[in-house]
Amino acid sequence: MPFAPSDIASDRPSTIRNVAAYETLPAALRGLADQLWALHSNVYDYGATQPNATARQAQRYATMFKSTVYETEHPVVQVHPLTGERALVLGYFVRGLLGVSAADSGHLFAMLQDHVTRLESMVRWRRSVGDVVIWDNRATQHKAIDDYGDQRRIVRRVTIEGPVSVGIDGRHGTRRGGPIEVTAAE
Repeated sequence: MPFAPSDIASDRPSTIRNVAAYETLPAALRGLADQLWALHSNVYDYGATQPNATARQAQRYATMFKSTVYETEHPVVQVHPLTGERALVLGYFVRGLLGVSAADSGHLFAMLQDHVTRLESMVRWRRSVGDVVIWDNRATQHKAIDDYGDQRRIVRRVTIEGPVSVGIDGRHGTRRGGPIEVTAAE
């Protein structure tokens, strides 16, 4: 159920509910999204999102984050392994949509990602000292809001092994260069 704009305050970090994004797509766009697959990679243009990053910060990012390149092909609409809900899964690690031209991929991605990041699909909360935030990347997308001024923001990313993405047709996501190990959901 989407949140009303009155539930949202500009000083709160946000998580996007990809299930809500999918459910609020018009039927024609849902049908299109159901058929799309994306190339997802950790090769991300950090400089585009952090224009004020120092050379040292950019080098640290390249060394730590891109030392090994991972690429996967996954359905844009994924079925959650525990709930069975359909989620519209994109984000800025998507390098392109498969089976369409680069130009069409860019337009389709922008349209769908704009839909994903609408305020109605966001959950936001007011931070408190000691907060630990965990979300399920199978059905959410993080969107950092740069509203903390000169306060230090510490983020620790952890990836937990789990089941591979599954499309509505039952096909599993794959790793470029070979299949991803499929594990059962608990």
